[in-house]
Amino acid sequence: MADEASGSRQDRLRADFHAQTARISFAELQRYFAAGRLVLVEENLDLVAVAVALAEDARQSFEAWMAEGQVRGVSDDLARQWLEEDRELWAVVADPWVLVQDRGVEKRH
Repeated sequence: MADEASGSRQDRLRADFHAQTARISFAELQRYFAAGRLVLVEENLDLVAVAVALAEDARQSFEAWMAEGQVRGVSDDLARQWLEEDRELWAVVADPWVLVQDRGVEKRH
């Protein structure tokens, strides 16, 4: 029964995060970057699955992803590049973090 409740909660979280996921320009995310709350999720990971893991405090998953460099803070150089390119990213809020993923989205026009 606990597994069903856990699975059901994960399904709800997944649906909620999926509904909140959107493309947004890096310029609109600068305040989160400045506050150290912007987290880069590599393209090979599912952005929503990472948000669910964060919401569920799945520490082992995060430690593994961080050790492999698949989840990390956004560097100053990358932030500067995204700003110069007027880059759009996929993003989802997993409070207090904003998870972003650069899937090669076109520059804004």
